[in-house]
Amino acid sequence: MSTAITAPVTEEMRASLTARFSALEQLWDLATHDLTLEHVNHFERPGVLPIAFTLLHVVTGQDRNRATLFGGPVIWDQHAGRVGFSGPLPGRGTAMSVAEQVRIGDVHAWRTYQREVFTATRNALRDASLERLGERSPMEPERFAGGFLALLTGSAERVSVIDVLEAWIYQHGIRHVGELEHARALVGLRGVA
Repeated sequence: MSTAITAPVTEEMRASLTARFSALEQLWDLATHDLTLEHVNHFERPGVLPIAFTLLHVVTGQDRNRATLFGGPVIWDQHAGRVGFSGPLPGRGTAMSVAEQVRIGDVHAWRTYQREVFTATRNALRDASLERLGERSPMEPERFAGGFLALLTGSAERVSVIDVLEAWIYQHGIRHVGELEHARALVGLRGVA
């Protein structure tokens, strides 16, 4: 019995998502290449998150989601000490007062980690079978409520692996790169797109 829940995933669908991942990675590389430690950890005022939050939230989230969907280690475990972050790893629902405290200790180590996560994600998408991409996602149904993925699929029971990649990596990354561009303006840097 097939575990596919949507129409079969095609090579064209994979190629389209791969192209979007590549463009997203380029945007993130452009938006982070000139950040200094001072920029990353700048705290504007209460209610405005530092760039460190955005970086940690998006990239560690992508890292964990890739590992859950395709197996393999969470790359963060090898890099956390070098990155030297403080505060909690932010996720969906992290309180603003907690998220404001996130800081990164080494921006160069961060960029190395970010690059490894992007490469691992792209490789996982490349190497996955089309059948795997069309299977029901192993993610917990309660994680779907109230987000883009719920809007995209309408039901946790209809969520495939490729849907999770589209929503939690591509769309999530695009949304937060806009946040990152705004934060760059707060520290005196230009936008990138």
